[in-house]
Amino acid sequence: MAHTRKTERRLLTDTEMEFVEQARHPALAGMTHADLVALVHHLRERRDRAQTIANNQRRSLRGKGGRGEVTYDKAESGNRQKAAVLTDALTRARRELKRREDFAAHLELVANARRALEMKRSADAPHHPDAGEHANLGMRPKQKSRLERIGSRSGEAGRVTKFVAVAQARKDSR
Repeated sequence: MAHTRKTERRLLTDTEMEFVEQARHPALAGMTHADLVALVHHLRERRDRAQTIANNQRRSLRGKGGRGEVTYDKAESGNRQKAAVLTDALTRARRELKRREDFAAHLELVANARRALEMKRSADAPHHPDAGEHANLGMRPKQKSRLERIGSRSGEAGRVTKFVAVAQARKDSR
Protein backbone atom coordinates (compact mmCIF):
# COMPACT_ATOMS: atom_id res chain seq x y z
CA MET A 1 0.00 0.00 0.00
CA ALA A 2 1.34 3.44 -0.87
CA HIS A 3 2.09 5.80 1.97
CA THR A 4 1.39 9.51 1.80
CA ARG A 5 4.24 11.90 2.35
CA LYS A 6 2.42 13.33 5.33
CA THR A 7 2.38 9.89 6.96
CA GLU A 8 6.03 9.38 6.10
CA ARG A 9 6.98 12.71 7.68
CA ARG A 10 5.06 11.74 10.83
CA LEU A 11 6.71 8.32 11.11
CA LEU A 12 10.31 8.95 10.07
CA THR A 13 13.16 10.95 11.50
CA ASP A 14 14.86 13.60 9.39
CA THR A 15 17.73 11.35 8.30
CA GLU A 16 15.35 8.48 7.49
CA MET A 17 13.15 10.88 5.54
CA GLU A 18 16.21 11.99 3.57
CA PHE A 19 17.02 8.36 2.70
CA VAL A 20 13.42 7.72 1.61
CA GLU A 21 13.45 10.84 -0.58
CA GLN A 22 16.66 9.65 -2.23
CA ALA A 23 14.92 6.35 -3.01
CA ARG A 24 12.38 8.12 -5.24
CA HIS A 25 12.93 8.35 -8.92
CA PRO A 26 14.33 11.68 -9.97
CA ALA A 27 17.03 11.37 -7.31
CA LEU A 28 17.37 7.61 -7.76
CA ALA A 29 18.18 7.86 -11.47
CA GLY A 30 20.96 10.40 -10.89
CA MET A 31 22.83 8.42 -8.24
CA THR A 32 26.10 6.67 -8.89
CA HIS A 33 26.43 2.93 -8.34
CA ALA A 34 28.40 3.38 -5.10
CA ASP A 35 25.84 5.86 -3.72
CA LEU A 36 23.02 3.50 -4.60
CA VAL A 37 24.71 0.59 -2.81
CA ALA A 38 25.25 2.80 0.25
CA LEU A 39 21.59 3.89 0.16
CA VAL A 40 20.42 0.28 0.08
CA HIS A 41 22.70 -0.50 3.03
CA HIS A 42 21.37 2.43 5.11
CA LEU A 43 17.74 1.68 4.29
CA ARG A 44 18.20 -1.99 5.19
CA GLU A 45 19.76 -1.07 8.55
CA ARG A 46 16.95 1.36 9.41
CA ARG A 47 14.25 -1.09 8.33
CA ASP A 48 15.75 -3.93 10.38
CA ARG A 49 15.98 -1.70 13.43
CA ALA A 50 12.33 -0.63 13.10
CA GLN A 51 11.22 -4.25 12.69
CA THR A 52 13.22 -5.33 15.74
CA ILE A 53 11.70 -2.59 17.90
CA ALA A 54 8.19 -3.44 16.70
CA ASN A 55 8.73 -7.14 17.39
CA ASN A 56 10.05 -6.42 20.89
CA GLN A 57 7.08 -4.18 21.65
CA ARG A 58 4.61 -6.80 20.46
CA ARG A 59 6.42 -9.44 22.51
CA SER A 60 6.26 -7.25 25.62
CA LEU A 61 2.51 -6.77 25.17
CA ARG A 62 2.03 -10.52 25.26
CA GLY A 63 4.00 -10.73 28.50
CA LYS A 64 6.87 -12.68 26.95
CA GLY A 65 9.55 -10.49 28.43
CA GLY A 66 11.24 -7.53 26.93
CA ARG A 67 12.22 -4.21 28.40
CA GLY A 68 9.76 -3.08 31.02
CA GLU A 69 6.01 -3.17 30.96
CA VAL A 70 4.45 -1.66 27.87
CA THR A 71 0.87 -0.57 27.47
CA TYR A 72 -0.96 -0.87 24.17
CA ASP A 73 -0.90 2.90 23.54
CA LYS A 74 2.83 3.08 24.08
CA ALA A 75 3.44 -0.02 21.96
CA GLU A 76 1.62 1.45 18.99
CA SER A 77 4.26 4.06 18.25
CA GLY A 78 4.21 3.36 14.53
CA ASN A 79 7.23 1.12 14.22
CA ARG A 80 5.36 -1.36 12.02
CA GLN A 81 4.32 1.45 9.69
CA LYS A 82 7.81 2.88 9.80
CA ALA A 83 9.22 -0.52 8.80
CA ALA A 84 6.68 -0.71 5.95
CA VAL A 85 7.68 2.74 4.64
CA LEU A 86 11.36 1.84 4.80
CA THR A 87 10.66 -1.51 3.12
CA ASP A 88 8.97 0.26 0.21
CA ALA A 89 11.91 2.64 -0.17
CA LEU A 90 14.35 -0.28 0.04
CA THR A 91 12.38 -2.14 -2.63
CA ARG A 92 12.58 0.84 -4.98
CA ALA A 93 16.32 1.22 -4.45
CA ARG A 94 17.02 -2.50 -4.86
CA ARG A 95 14.92 -2.65 -8.01
CA GLU A 96 16.92 0.22 -9.52
CA LEU A 97 20.18 -1.47 -8.50
CA LYS A 98 19.06 -4.75 -10.10
CA ARG A 99 18.00 -2.91 -13.26
CA ARG A 100 21.44 -1.32 -13.52
CA GLU A 101 23.22 -4.62 -12.90
CA ASP A 102 21.09 -6.37 -15.54
CA PHE A 103 21.81 -3.59 -18.03
CA ALA A 104 25.57 -3.79 -17.33
CA ALA A 105 25.46 -7.58 -17.77
CA HIS A 106 23.61 -7.12 -21.07
CA LEU A 107 26.21 -4.64 -22.31
CA GLU A 108 28.99 -7.02 -21.33
CA LEU A 109 27.27 -9.87 -23.17
CA VAL A 110 26.90 -7.76 -26.31
CA ALA A 111 30.54 -6.70 -26.13
CA ASN A 112 31.67 -10.31 -25.76
CA ALA A 113 29.52 -11.40 -28.70
CA ARG A 114 30.93 -8.62 -30.90
CA ARG A 115 34.48 -9.48 -29.88
CA ALA A 116 33.88 -13.15 -30.69
CA LEU A 117 32.45 -12.24 -34.08
CA GLU A 118 35.46 -10.07 -34.87
CA MET A 119 37.81 -12.86 -33.82
CA LYS A 120 35.94 -15.30 -36.03
CA ARG A 121 36.03 -12.95 -39.01
CA SER A 122 39.72 -12.12 -38.58
CA ALA A 123 40.83 -15.73 -38.23
CA ASP A 124 42.37 -17.35 -41.29
CA ALA A 125 40.28 -19.89 -43.11
CA PRO A 126 41.40 -23.44 -42.37
CA HIS A 127 43.66 -24.95 -45.03
CA HIS A 128 42.06 -27.92 -46.82
CA PRO A 129 44.45 -29.11 -49.55
CA ASP A 130 43.02 -30.46 -52.78
CA ALA A 131 43.16 -34.22 -53.10
CA GLY A 132 44.76 -33.93 -56.52
CA GLU A 133 44.98 -36.75 -59.01
CA HIS A 134 45.47 -40.22 -57.63
CA ALA A 135 44.97 -43.78 -58.69
CA ASN A 136 41.36 -44.96 -58.49
CA LEU A 137 40.46 -48.59 -58.28
CA GLY A 138 36.88 -47.86 -59.37
CA MET A 139 33.76 -49.38 -57.94
CA ARG A 140 34.13 -52.62 -56.06
CA PRO A 141 31.27 -54.88 -55.05
CA LYS A 142 30.40 -54.73 -51.43
CA GLN A 143 30.59 -57.95 -49.49
CA LYS A 144 27.21 -59.38 -48.58
CA SER A 145 26.41 -59.23 -44.93
CA ARG A 146 23.24 -61.38 -45.10
CA LEU A 147 23.09 -65.05 -45.85
CA GLU A 148 20.84 -66.43 -48.57
CA ARG A 149 17.66 -68.05 -47.32
CA ILE A 150 17.36 -71.75 -47.77
CA GLY A 151 14.02 -72.77 -49.26
CA SER A 152 11.55 -71.00 -51.46
CA ARG A 153 11.78 -67.37 -52.33
CA SER A 154 9.54 -64.93 -50.51
CA GLY A 155 7.30 -64.39 -53.57
CA GLU A 156 6.74 -68.11 -54.02
CA ALA A 157 4.14 -68.44 -51.25
CA GLY A 158 2.00 -65.66 -52.70
CA ARG A 159 2.18 -67.14 -56.20
CA VAL A 160 1.04 -70.54 -55.02
CA THR A 161 -1.79 -69.07 -52.96
CA LYS A 162 -3.04 -67.10 -55.95
CA PHE A 163 -2.80 -70.18 -58.21
CA VAL A 164 -4.97 -72.19 -55.79
CA ALA A 165 -7.52 -69.35 -55.52
CA VAL A 166 -7.82 -69.07 -59.33
CA ALA A 167 -8.22 -72.84 -59.69
CA GLN A 168 -10.95 -72.91 -57.05
CA ALA A 169 -12.76 -70.02 -58.76
CA ARG A 170 -12.72 -71.95 -62.09
CA LYS A 171 -14.07 -75.02 -60.42
CA ASP A 172 -16.86 -73.07 -58.70
CA SER A 173 -17.92 -71.38 -61.93
CA ARG A 174 -18.69 -74.71 -63.74
